[in-house]
Amino acid sequence: MTIAGSIYGVVLNDRDERERLAPAFTKKPYGAAPQAPVVYMKPLGTVARGAVPAEAGEVLVASPTLALLFARDASRCCAEAAFGCVGAAALAIDLSLPQPDYYRPAVGQAIRDGSLVLGEWTEPVVPDAITTAMDGLPVHAWSLSRLVRDPAELIAELSHYLTLRAGDVLLVGLPGDAPRVSAGQRLLVQAAGLTAVSATICGAR
Repeated sequence: MTIAGSIYGVVLNDRDERERLAPAFTKKPYGAAPQAPVVYMKPLGTVARGAVPAEAGEVLVASPTLALLFARDASRCCAEAAFGCVGAAALAIDLSLPQPDYYRPAVGQAIRDGSLVLGEWTEPVVPDAITTAMDGLPVHAWSLSRLVRDPAELIAELSHYLTLRAGDVLLVGLPGDAPRVSAGQRLLVQAAGLTAVSATICGAR
């Protein structure tokens, strides 16, 4: 299967991160915590075709997550039927510049060319946990039980105002404590039932 549509991601779907940010959400400019999924898009040009470039001294947030590729349209579906629209799954690393908050974030921080590393598409499974090693040493692990909305619930809710079409990709959520990485470092992301994915951060040419 190949990507033939749009790539969507969701932020603030990590329960731990939302609990940490809860005091900030009561203040301006937020006023309240988000009630619906907070969606962003990654253009196809963000899919990495090799090493990921980084400027000298630049630090990137490397968010390991699960990518779902749709085999059929998901529109106004229930949670019980939602995952049946998914045709494949892969591990992914969504790279971005650190952001101080989620209020009107700079678009360029998240959608640079080569900023999304996708693993091999396999049978659609949802692993219990995703682990990340940097230069051969473990640096991060997160359980998908931390998701505010699990993949099926997320697809169902999104499908009531956004049709997820065959060929679209959905990144189910980003850990709020994702590791930082810079030029010269190598990441390896793994999860049971899915093919591992790696990324090398190189100095910008």
